[in-house]
Amino acid sequence: MIIAINARTLRAVPRDGIGWFTLEVVSGMVRNHPEHRFVLIGDRRPEPLPVRGDNVEYVTLPLRTVHPLLWHGWHEYLLPPVLRRTGADVFIAPDGMIPLRTDVPCIPVIHDLNHEHRPGDIPGAECRYYRRLFPLFAGKGARVATVSHFSAGDIAATYGISPDKIDVVPNGVAGIFSPPQPGEAEETRRHYTGGKPYFLFVSNFSPRKNVEAVIRAFEIFRQSGGGEQVLLLAGRRLYLTREMDRHLEASPYGKDIVFTGSVTRDVLRRLYGAAEALTFVPRFEGFGIPVVEAQRCGVPCILSDSSSLPEVSGGAALCVSPADAGAIAGAMARLVTDGALRRRLADEGYANSLRYTWEQAAEEMWKSVIKATGGAA
Repeated sequence: MIIAINARTLRAVPRDGIGWFTLEVVSGMVRNHPEHRFVLIGDRRPEPLPVRGDNVEYVTLPLRTVHPLLWHGWHEYLLPPVLRRTGADVFIAPDGMIPLRTDVPCIPVIHDLNHEHRPGDIPGAECRYYRRLFPLFAGKGARVATVSHFSAGDIAATYGISPDKIDVVPNGVAGIFSPPQPGEAEETRRHYTGGKPYFLFVSNFSPRKNVEAVIRAFEIFRQSGGGEQVLLLAGRRLYLTREMDRHLEASPYGKDIVFTGSVTRDVLRRLYGAAEALTFVPRFEGFGIPVVEAQRCGVPCILSDSSSLPEVSGGAALCVSPADAGAIAGAMARLVTDGALRRRLADEGYANSLRYTWEQAAEEMWKSVIKATGGAA
């Protein structure tokens, strides 16, 4: 069987959750199914090659898809002839975008519907493209994959497709993530905060990630005499960060808010392991990979009580309203002062994180391929 995959989000070092899903799931399927051929179709040839194997072929369509108009041209005019030429039996789109002008069975992976529920959180041209075309992608797909049961229900209800057509392919936790070694947490704190304890936020910065609420909660925590903790923000700017910048400039605790920038997985493991808690309260989330990574590192989590996060965390977290900075601050204070609660959430969170592996994700994606092709494999 020939499995074609939209590899536009495939990189050796991914930049976001969709990128990690692409790399890990594609790598797992290639490794697990050497008897099948995988055609990875992108708008540039990645160097170094992220996925290697005797059963892998890279195809580059030389149109850099940097705007929705170019997305449309690439998918509708350049991609279908390649699917015909390669004899593809199925096409997987880890970013959800499939060609509407093809008879090849397609599986769009729709991670969430933030563009439907919070359109103001996304730049205008991109949002209009998503809202116009993702219902068509979901309708045309032979199967639809998504990363949580929350998103599956949301897609079925919002786009009016049968739940039976939707396959849940949860994200995973890489093997590198584990609790800190003796002395490692202290060394990490000395390096990043001069030895002070810290709360950690991990994600790219965009409106739906609600960084300004984390900053406001941190201010309330400090003003109430909660302690000398620092706030560590790990990630990179994505788009529409003006509101976050305004809160930073106005914060009386700006000197105790530290940006790390994008970091490697090994550095991220150490940042998780030395944190008081992961403080991750997005307004809307389809899965939330930092949650299960932090849990695997033995760190308690403060999370939103909405969208997918109660499901993904398995209830092993303090869940609060993402709109209530006071409640977020209260959760910070509880974790700082209640050692038994910290230990319980750390233990329960670690156990919950074991439910999520990238190996399982690759297996679930393959099951979706089998369904889409009528069991051809």
